[in-house]
Amino acid sequence: MVLTADDEETGGRHRDEPRPEASEDGRRSRPPRTLSVRQRLLAMIVAVMTVGLTLTGVISYGLAYRAVHERVDDELTQEVSELRKLAQAGPLQDGQPYTDAEELFFAFLTSTVASQDEAMAGIVDGTMGYLTGGDRSFEIDHPDVQRAVAELPVPDGRAVATELRTQGTVLRLMVTDVQLPGDDRDTKFVVALDLGSQVVEVRNRALTYVGLSVLVLAAVAAFSHLLLGRLLRPLTELREATALTSTDDLSRRVEVDAPDNEVGELAVHFNSMLDRIEAGVREQRQFLDDAAHELRTPLTIVRGNAELLRADDPADVESSRALILDEVDRMQRLVDDLLMLARSQRPDFYQPARTDVTELALEAMERITSLGHRAWRLHAGAEGTAELDRQRILQAIVQLAANAVKFSDRGSAVELSTTWVAGDAPEAARAVEAGADPAPRYLVLALADKGIGIPEGQRGRIFDRFGRADNIGTAEGSGLGLPIVKAIADSHAGAVLLDSEEGEGSTFALWIPVAEDA
Repeated sequence: MVLTADDEETGGRHRDEPRPEASEDGRRSRPPRTLSVRQRLLAMIVAVMTVGLTLTGVISYGLAYRAVHERVDDELTQEVSELRKLAQAGPLQDGQPYTDAEELFFAFLTSTVASQDEAMAGIVDGTMGYLTGGDRSFEIDHPDVQRAVAELPVPDGRAVATELRTQGTVLRLMVTDVQLPGDDRDTKFVVALDLGSQVVEVRNRALTYVGLSVLVLAAVAAFSHLLLGRLLRPLTELREATALTSTDDLSRRVEVDAPDNEVGELAVHFNSMLDRIEAGVREQRQFLDDAAHELRTPLTIVRGNAELLRADDPADVESSRALILDEVDRMQRLVDDLLMLARSQRPDFYQPARTDVTELALEAMERITSLGHRAWRLHAGAEGTAELDRQRILQAIVQLAANAVKFSDRGSAVELSTTWVAGDAPEAARAVEAGADPAPRYLVLALADKGIGIPEGQRGRIFDRFGRADNIGTAEGSGLGLPIVKAIADSHAGAVLLDSEEGEGSTFALWIPVAEDA
């Protein structure tokens, strides 16, 4: 490899490729580590919970604060209403109203018990002279209160409420103008409630809510962390599996505890993908091993004959040429068979179409009768149509017929038959056990011969690549014909069943699952 001047300057990289940034000490700077999916989901859960608890707390605090104000105003209004009722009832409770404000205040304040946070006073001509007794956290006759009452404009016969911050708290005041018949003095009645202490109680509850919310968030975060770890464990294993997976090791799989969720389904699909990849790699390796193994012998024969060839001997040249061509033809057939098996794993290997099974049987019969001098018979018992790959089925029947010709005597009977078999028939259970998909019914294409048969202990291996029975003698063949037939049956979700008796003959049957409306 030759580097240009530009390449030498960039260390062999493409001139447009960005150069990794380096830190001040010359080391490569690493990209910032991003948050994991688990951390992002946990942050989202905590953020949503925080927003929800915050909104709930703010709304609850607002409603409680409003309820305190409404309750205080109701209590103030109630005191003013009771004073007015007493004024209208009069000192003798005879409906003759009070005419002296001082007498009214004395009667009302001595008969009314104020709460701990409540105080009342009467003001006559600017002098606050009538007060409720008892110990309270505030004084109603405090200069701040008197100044606020004096500065508050109160319409005649009306009541006005206000708030005053004094004596380390907030007081809610209601001042009402008292008008009595025959008393022209400036008379006012004042009711004060300690609003600050009640608001403090609401705030304390809000702080308690904040503390509980923090504990709830911590508990939710801890529980979510554990739950997300369990839920996303397949993703972690998936990441590790993808990092460790290579063509040399495709055996790693992700454990799936709950396949009924999206993460579990992802792990299931990943395992399924690895299964397909592993099967594909295994098929490729098997193809290469088979090709290398089977091509080595004919290549050795070709090379040996070429080395021993005497160019000055026409007879030797002709015989060597014939042998080499024969070996090349055998290699070609072998490669074609191997390629056929390799293509059987591809999706386009199986191309189904609606096919008339009677015409299929007749077409197969036309092809196989030219394979050898046998007593060919056809029993087309199946009528109707089926969804299948016509070319592949014909290929399988021709292969079975070629085997029948190879291992039977000249003039012996070979029969091709087609029948429908119900899915609940006893024979169907055997097909399902052999690998066929369950179906309402099956199209069975069977080819029976009167050949040498297959020994009982060797009937399974003849469907393996290059597997051959021991009683075939010197019959030619690569041992790939029956594996191709099996691959065709597998592509139709069917199976190949074998019934054979050594010395009597064999029957190979293709079981193809068919829909009920076929």
